[in-house]
Amino acid sequence: MKRLLEAAGGLTRIVTLAPERDEGFMVTRFLTEQGVCVAAGHCDPSIKQLQESIEAGLKMFTHLGNGCPMELNRHDNVIQRVLSQRHDLWISFIPDGAHVPFVTLKNYLDLVGTDRVVMVTDAIAAAGMGVGDYHFLGRDVRIGDDLVARSPDKSHLIGSTITMPRVAENLERELGFSNVKSKK
Repeated sequence: MKRLLEAAGGLTRIVTLAPERDEGFMVTRFLTEQGVCVAAGHCDPSIKQLQESIEAGLKMFTHLGNGCPMELNRHDNVIQRVLSQRHDLWISFIPDGAHVPFVTLKNYLDLVGTDRVVMVTDAIAAAGMGVGDYHFLGRDVRIGDDLVARSPDKSHLIGSTITMPRVAENLERELGFSNVKSKK
């Protein structure tokens, strides 16, 4: 991690990692000492691992509901664990209706509130390209009528194509938020 931070030349602000892979939470502690916000994401930590990671400096969870197992235990799963720690974590979401359906996002926001939530795009190179088939970084990507990036067989999402102006539009149209400002 030290080499990666050096290569970034002081530009690193957030690092997303899997707490269950950070033995003794050494990387979390190191990054925190360097002033980097440590986020968890694309992971499945136990509640104990999540709590210990928070104690070591974890501050955020990267786009909740994504990068987790496709089939979850109905009560003991990473989403429930993160929501149980909502007072200690910033939680980010991709509000495009595909990464998190709007009804689900509304439920999350009702529980978490808006004070510790960050809306993100997680946009790939196909953002703004429109409907069609594309090839980026060795991967085929299909953008459907819903402007969501999926594999050509439509079996899974491949990043996001939502832009910050669309995030603001979605929050206003789908969830009733007004005066939403996007940072481009």
